[in-house]
Amino acid sequence: MRTIFITMLALAPLSALSASQDNRGSQFKVDARVQGPKVLAVRIHHDMCPRCKQLKPKFEELGSRVVDVPVLLVTLDLSTPATQQQAALMAGALHLESVWTGDLSRIGTVSFLDAESKKTLAEFRADGQQSLKDALRTALR
Repeated sequence: MRTIFITMLALAPLSALSASQDNRGSQFKVDARVQGPKVLAVRIHHDMCPRCKQLKPKFEELGSRVVDVPVLLVTLDLSTPATQQQAALMAGALHLESVWTGDLSRIGTVSFLDAESKKTLAEFRADGQQSLKDALRTALR
């Protein structure tokens, strides 16, 4: 089957190949407006944490629901030395000193922070009473 594909590609006129590449950009454009978030939702994660495993799909679902809400979802992963290094760099770039401890004491949490002041607006703990959506609602008030 690969030979047939290669043969068909070789027989395709060069103009057909360049035309399809020229149109590629217009087919894959997204809304390019840049805006800053009002709220940062910062999840502290570790692969071995049972609460984190339960929280991950809920956090991802939250991401699909905040399309029209100016919330930036951030995961700081403490699972491996490499992800810890990336988490430290992300925390530094976003000025997340208020939630970044670099240890495992905060895994399984989501902190909702004001994007400008970095003050905590709400906090969700995987083992707590409040739902993740309720914590987000509190943060957006």
